[in-house]
Amino acid sequence: MPLVLVKRTISEKLDKYLKLFPIVVVVGPRQSGKTTFAKMELPEWRYFDMEKPSDFGRVSADIEFFLNQYGEHCIIDEAQILSELFPALRSYVDRKMVKKGRIVLLGSVNPLLIKNISESLAGRAGFIEIHPFDYLEANKLRKIKLERFWLNGGYPEPLLWKEDDRHVWMEQYVKTFVERDVFSLLKTSLSPQQQIQLLIMIAHSHARFWNASQTASAFGISYHTVNRYVELMETYFLIDKLVPYYKNVGKRLVKSCKIYFRDTGLLHYLLNISSIETLRTSTYRGFSFEGFVIEQMKRKYFRKSSGARFYFYRTSHGDEIDFLIHNRDGLHAYEIKTATTIDVEDLKGFKRSLEQLGLKKGTVVYFGSEDYNLDKQIEVKAISNLLET
Repeated sequence: MPLVLVKRTISEKLDKYLKLFPIVVVVGPRQSGKTTFAKMELPEWRYFDMEKPSDFGRVSADIEFFLNQYGEHCIIDEAQILSELFPALRSYVDRKMVKKGRIVLLGSVNPLLIKNISESLAGRAGFIEIHPFDYLEANKLRKIKLERFWLNGGYPEPLLWKEDDRHVWMEQYVKTFVERDVFSLLKTSLSPQQQIQLLIMIAHSHARFWNASQTASAFGISYHTVNRYVELMETYFLIDKLVPYYKNVGKRLVKSCKIYFRDTGLLHYLLNISSIETLRTSTYRGFSFEGFVIEQMKRKYFRKSSGARFYFYRTSHGDEIDFLIHNRDGLHAYEIKTATTIDVEDLKGFKRSLEQLGLKKGTVVYFGSEDYNLDKQIEVKAISNLLET
């Protein structure tokens, strides 16, 4: 089934950045729709793919000549492949620094791209992250219930595939990561099969406190190797870390970070959760839902403001806030529950945490269908309503 073009929620940010910078860099995981997004938003621009031999040869033969000929309104995909391009880009845009919106670079491999840009294009380029579809975008592609979206994740292409075929797509996606991406950036003696086993072990840590030494011990390798692997997964936008929020509240606070997979379809593939029924009964259901809500909420806040910062809060006594958002409006606290009803007894630790942080209000996100106020302090929001606004 052909991929339907969907207007992405970051379109406004691209428009804004093209007016602010001569170069805009769009980064994100493989198969998240970077190329489709750029071509859809900029249909009149010329497109060159550095993974295509003919395009690579055309650009690399004489970069200065290429930029002089095609440098206005030009999209260059997988730009990090040609490192010599970046100093030439600096020279090219510096000739007319006041002219904005000239070149868009696309890239999946964050470290190489960031390194080249930080060395050659600092102050000349604005960064935009694009990720697999969020719930609003997926609904434009095809009508999909929230629970099904949570199960399948947001990678655009497999959302249109049949259930059995999606498993094959994820299998090939993981295979590409361990056989191509890891090989190109991480010198490791782990075989592809061992890497997949390590990925599965890391998936079991989703939305939990990260302990590299524990994972390394169970796997029989050094914790340095595990940490490097996790860092590489961050580099490829597969996982993210949530750091603890520190404030002098007179409490001993947990200092370990949490890790979570940014796409729950990939997470569920690794955890062998392949159906709604399996998801509903899985012991990982609560952890999966917590990471799902956090990632979707982060996307929502990034659309509004790029200055938001994200944390969790937990004391050594177990008082906890699952998700804290700090932006220009202050600190916002969210407790995440997979239940369809909310029991006030389950929120005692959340309420104590709000008091410790001096917050008068907090929000409970749950899997029910109605929004309401539990009391003067606690607002309850259905996840479907929260994501649809």
